[in-house]
Amino acid sequence: MDAYLLLLYLSLVLFIGFIFGKIAERFNIPDITGYILAGLLIGPNALGLISHEAQESLSVISNIVLGIIAYQIGTELWIPKLRKSGRNIVIITFVQAAVTAVITFVGIHLLFGKLWLSLSLAAIAVATAPAPIMAIVRKLKSKGPLTDHVIPIVGLDDIFGVIIFGLLSSIAVNSLGAESISLMSAFLHSVVEVVASIGIGLLLGLILGLSSSLFITKLHKKDRYIAYLTLIMSFIMSSVWIAHTYHLSTILIPITMGMTFTNIIGKESFKIQTAALNNFGGPFIILFFTIAGLELSVGVLSQAGIIAAVYILLRIIGKTGGAYLGATVTDSPKVIKKHLGVSLLPQAGVSIGMLISLSTQLPKAETVLLQAVVLSSILFFELIGPYVFKRALENAGESRLSIDLQRPSDRPTQEMVTEII
Repeated sequence: MDAYLLLLYLSLVLFIGFIFGKIAERFNIPDITGYILAGLLIGPNALGLISHEAQESLSVISNIVLGIIAYQIGTELWIPKLRKSGRNIVIITFVQAAVTAVITFVGIHLLFGKLWLSLSLAAIAVATAPAPIMAIVRKLKSKGPLTDHVIPIVGLDDIFGVIIFGLLSSIAVNSLGAESISLMSAFLHSVVEVVASIGIGLLLGLILGLSSSLFITKLHKKDRYIAYLTLIMSFIMSSVWIAHTYHLSTILIPITMGMTFTNIIGKESFKIQTAALNNFGGPFIILFFTIAGLELSVGVLSQAGIIAAVYILLRIIGKTGGAYLGATVTDSPKVIKKHLGVSLLPQAGVSIGMLISLSTQLPKAETVLLQAVVLSSILFFELIGPYVFKRALENAGESRLSIDLQRPSDRPTQEMVTEII
């Protein structure tokens, strides 16, 4: 596609997405939902202002923004803060992921009797979209135990999701008699993907931290703002290229990079680089969710029918029930038990990647059915999920719109650090 025509499409997506976001806010609906609706309206499946060709060309923007969001999740994983709840977070993440997969598999298999479909949907159901969660956390400037749990859980969810998907998707393909790798190979492939992604992210984070110590901290404060923004964006875009080229996780690499970096630099440097990314990222957030809306279609609902409705219900039960069980096992606060499950409902980018991966391995008829079901669920969860999460934060008393905070989960004060040590 002509590069200048792509600029025209970008301007259209950005402008219409912004307008719809503001309209949504007037009705007390998250602006994210407005962006998605804008994309749905102007996309190739509705008005057709954006063609399929343009939609594919715009996907690189989505991957870059996903990398930025994943990096920001990583910067929230500050080890002194995680010492108190790190074990609980791992247990809750594992329990909700396992419960979601099991409930989805059992429910779909008992009702529809299609082994390949129940395995495929169980594999995809685990994934939670980090983008709407981080966007709403930033928008509400939320702070509290629910926020402190949701952010790292969304990050860890990708690790469990990749491994579960690798196993179940391989069984699903094998059950149809298609040529595929063995279960052990599928497991090893998933583990290699996770380990390689974490290793590369760790290396990039260390290089980023070293650059900060040797160069950026020596600059004037005003110059540090630009320097951090330039350096971090270049590393994020490099991580997206590495993930795409070597078939690694677009989320895990920048998450690990952000976590490594935030645990190396000082508090002042953290605040400067956070402010730089937050102020720079606004238009990209609009582009990301509006582009996400381009892929959706109301028409897929009729194709998916009752299977999509059942799948959506089972995923809701799995996420809410699994999170409640995990929070109960770890004796977490009541606010976590009550609101964590619904906070994990958003579903988009990671699920689409899993769907594409399965679509290349399944026969055509099965691929069409799976795509209809999964895209229907994504349409539902992308429209409903952000609103439900916003309400959860408000009901938990963690929305801080009226308070000028630098970040939703700021680093502990010096007195708190002394207590931890």
